[in-house]
Amino acid sequence: MGKKGASQKGDSGESSSQVSNADKYANDLKILIDNLNPDDYTESAFPVILEWFKELEKFSTDMVTAGLTYGKIMRNNFVKCHYRELLPIIQELCFEIKKRDSDLFDLKLSLAESEHSLLKAKVWTLERENIALRAKLELNSDISSTIKDLMPWLDDLKEHSTKALKEELPSIIKQAACPEIKSSLETVNREIVAEVKRNRVEARSFAQVALQAKDRKQGVSPTLSQREPEGILLVKPKENELKDFELNRKIILDLLQTHSPEARLRGVVKIFGGGVKLIAASPDDILAIKNTLIEHGEKEVMDKFDLITPNRRSPQFILYNVPKEVEADSLKAGLLAKNIFLADGNNKPHFKLEFSIPGRDRRSNHWVMSINPKKYEDFLSKEGLYFQFTRLRLAEFISIKQCRKCYAFGHTTRGCDPKNKQLCDKCGETREENHRCKGYNCINCSESNRRLRTNHKTDHSCLDSNCKTLIRQKDLVIQRTDYGL
Repeated sequence: MGKKGASQKGDSGESSSQVSNADKYANDLKILIDNLNPDDYTESAFPVILEWFKELEKFSTDMVTAGLTYGKIMRNNFVKCHYRELLPIIQELCFEIKKRDSDLFDLKLSLAESEHSLLKAKVWTLERENIALRAKLELNSDISSTIKDLMPWLDDLKEHSTKALKEELPSIIKQAACPEIKSSLETVNREIVAEVKRNRVEARSFAQVALQAKDRKQGVSPTLSQREPEGILLVKPKENELKDFELNRKIILDLLQTHSPEARLRGVVKIFGGGVKLIAASPDDILAIKNTLIEHGEKEVMDKFDLITPNRRSPQFILYNVPKEVEADSLKAGLLAKNIFLADGNNKPHFKLEFSIPGRDRRSNHWVMSINPKKYEDFLSKEGLYFQFTRLRLAEFISIKQCRKCYAFGHTTRGCDPKNKQLCDKCGETREENHRCKGYNCINCSESNRRLRTNHKTDHSCLDSNCKTLIRQKDLVIQRTDYGL
């Protein structure tokens, strides 16, 4: 009994010693987690890093509470549960570094090309100045030869009298010199105008030439390209029984094949509700297709559909970092009060606030606005708008519809087929429990290579801003936008 009491006393002492040690040493890992600052990390990396540290803190706390010492079993548990999960985080950060290095390389290349373009512009300017100087020199030569021809007349007049010379000299010069001078000037002007017309594409400022060289990498700005807009026709079913896209598609295409086989379509796309979207090369082409459906389609069948020719998309801009508590009406009134160009003479706004997007800073939102196409250039020249006592950054906004479930373009998650499973945006495979990516594989670029015989690289996420298929979708949105040109 004495030994047992001693044992109990010893156990009590050991327990109190452990408690005192636990109180003595603070949980530095918990302090480290509490001091993590989201601004020190990327928006996508911070939640993953924070979750990893929390799991590590929980695991280590459980080990300390259990009184385990570091050994082989604990080491293996650390590797399986935590260190192995750290590798994908490091790989992701390394990928971002490589991607940023690639962007820097492209930027340096773009700057080099811009310098080359500036030199070409300077050479072109010097050539134009040379042409102008040569024209002046030829004009002076013509005038000199005309004066030489006048000298004998002047000598004859000197023999008569100075008074007669003064009276006759203006008329002589007018009769003799003006026709030749006028003819020379007209010839020079015609040559200059012809030269300018031949080189009107190159007649830009140094800044424009530099921007054009930069745009070769990033896509041509809509202000520099005036393409004919595509024609679009939406065939929407009126009844719920006609929501089968394949059936509706067959009805429309069979009708065109029978009555207008020469019709040319760029695409036939599914829209929400089982409707059909027809895309033609021009509005005239789509109007001819619409007339064919109306004239030759059976009335009972066509009455079940709405044939809609949508207006071209208005340009959109995004206004960054608007305080979250500001409502749409207050924002609109505040912008009109501080920026005169946003309204016409009758105080009618040239813009319409569409919707807000949560900003990176939880205290602010980004607002998307549609604008009057005729005012596109005015908005594009502004880098910001005044609101209250600050200036909000403004930039053009090109919205792309991309599903966050199957990651296809043209629809959102709400309009995605319920049969589709959630895919991984990195590898393109079904995201199941315990899913691990085997590597990057863009499903959209892979599908484009298969169907359209393109040669896009696929070693990237389908949400990558440099994805070729995503850039193609942006070009289509630009082409379907009315820029008031």
